[in-house]
Amino acid sequence: MRKISDLLKIMIFIFGMWMLQGILAYFQIKHFRKVVNEMKKQGKVLIGQQKGKLSAGSIVVLAIDKHNKVINVQEMRGITVFDKFRVKDEFINKSIDELKRELPNMKNKKSSLALKKAIEQL
Repeated sequence: MRKISDLLKIMIFIFGMWMLQGILAYFQIKHFRKVVNEMKKQGKVLIGQQKGKLSAGSIVVLAIDKHNKVINVQEMRGITVFDKFRVKDEFINKSIDELKRELPNMKNKKSSLALKKAIEQL
């Protein structure tokens, strides 16, 4: 009887953690949509994503003007639902061609691949 009680507690704990993860993921998606909608007001939006299997992934959102110059860049990098978008000032006011040339020299390869995927949408 005690084993069933212990198993039930474990199952309830696992279910609770699963529900918490779902709720936190909802808020992360809501944050993503808010960032994208704000950037759409600034210009054309390009989104690139590079998943990490056991390491941090990266999502890059670029806003560009009609001359393909970067107005705003934000990146979410990490592995948890607590990650938020952060502005990447080093890319702002550069042309898409300049970004393409800088891709091979970027230190973070996940960010580089996500940025490359975003640029490929043009």
